[in-house]
Amino acid sequence: MNLPKYALRRILISFPILLGVLAITFALMKLACPDDVIVYQRLPMPFTQEQFDREYSLLGFDKPIIIQFLVFVKLMFTGDWGTSMIVVMDSSCKDIIFQRLPRTLEIAIISYIISTYLGLKLGVITGSNRGNRPDKLTRIITYLGISVPPFVLAIFFSQMAAFEDIRLFPFFGYKTPGIGTPTAITNARIIDCILTGNWVILGDYLYHLIVPVSAMIIFQLSIILRQIRSSMIDVLQSDYIRTAYAKGCKEKTVNNKHAFKNALGPSISVIGMGFPKIFAGFIVLEVAFDLPGIGQLFYLAFKSLDYALILPIIFICAIVVLIFNFLADITYAIIDPRVRLT
Repeated sequence: MNLPKYALRRILISFPILLGVLAITFALMKLACPDDVIVYQRLPMPFTQEQFDREYSLLGFDKPIIIQFLVFVKLMFTGDWGTSMIVVMDSSCKDIIFQRLPRTLEIAIISYIISTYLGLKLGVITGSNRGNRPDKLTRIITYLGISVPPFVLAIFFSQMAAFEDIRLFPFFGYKTPGIGTPTAITNARIIDCILTGNWVILGDYLYHLIVPVSAMIIFQLSIILRQIRSSMIDVLQSDYIRTAYAKGCKEKTVNNKHAFKNALGPSISVIGMGFPKIFAGFIVLEVAFDLPGIGQLFYLAFKSLDYALILPIIFICAIVVLIFNFLADITYAIIDPRVRLT
């Protein structure tokens, strides 16, 4: 099977998965928050039965459940996500989400790039120097990073904010009070600062991101490092590696040119699914560090059972997972063409 056909096959498989995610999410939201409760929350007290019926019909709750689901699927795919029912009442869900989404994306991308680069680099170094002191120290840090979830690190860093003597970086918020806000062009604060030339605001923003980004980097870095190290150890014991050494190849050439490429294959899925993990992890981190991103928005929507906001956010998360899963499959197929035959 050639690469375009393999890619098309992976894309077609993604659609039933996405529909399944939407169906499960829609059912859970209906069970968790009955239609009557949503109407009660929207209406001012006291209200009449006529007002209740009008609001009930306006929200589309009077239609059969299967019709509601089909309308919901259509709206998700067309981008018409309706209005918020509770969090920002009667405001466009699409506008609310895309006002916050760029901020989460830029922080997640920074965390993903740094953690992937360091994980690959340190994985190759420790895997090719198995058993020495740096390797043992790295293994200890790796096990701690994997064992401690990001939200626990977030709580730990938040508690450190109580000690003034060790507070090197800000632990809450995304800017210093009174620092100002750049002109909103993309709603991504870093990009907007660069486009408008607000370097002071950019420096202050990056300074506030050190702690939350570090918490996510530690977790994802540990996963990648552990996988690459394990793969490097297996590859370095192969016959062709010994043949390369016998031919007089230098250790650096063997590790970077021969061993790394073959060790990368089993790690592609871990690296590819790293971004969705980071993206989802910021739901907790944004709440803990008071960052106004989509994670904090999801928390507010879930807390108030505003499923008009919850469903589009889950839809976006599902798309992010499917996209990076697709990219991981394609990358793996390029590195190892044998997977296209399965």
